[in-house]
Amino acid sequence: MPQRNESAELARAVMDLIDQGHRRISRRIDLTRVRILGLIGDRAPVRPSTIAAELGLTASATSRHLTALEQAGQIAVEPDPDDQRTFLVRPTEAGHADIDATVEAGARVFAEVIADWTDEDVATARQLITRLNEAWARRADPPRPTPGPRWRRTHRIEES
Repeated sequence: MPQRNESAELARAVMDLIDQGHRRISRRIDLTRVRILGLIGDRAPVRPSTIAAELGLTASATSRHLTALEQAGQIAVEPDPDDQRTFLVRPTEAGHADIDATVEAGARVFAEVIADWTDEDVATARQLITRLNEAWARRADPPRPTPGPRWRRTHRIEES
């Protein structure tokens, strides 16, 4: 039984950590846009459908963010030679610079937060967080709801 209690406390601590970071960062930048730009930087060239699937976004939200990133000069769009119905996205030099600047700014803030930690504490935290991330990656996502109108997903109509 103590294991379950400790697991619940760990879950709360992780959620608090995410919440603290999100509240402080999201006031200055759009976190979804940063995640999209980071994915594009890692996977370019990439299709919008891949971005949406990887980040759990709708096609509409992905399109809206890609439009904003393109207008900001952070991404370039090109035809997909394998599928004329879609396109591929790559980061521009400005997009790469923004990714680097965001990572550096986050690292600086994080370094300030843990400034009084020993090197051993930092190494232990890194190892445990890496294990946690790997465990999450191995965990299968729950099935997504069937697409279609909401009334079809929430109410089953009996046929006569």
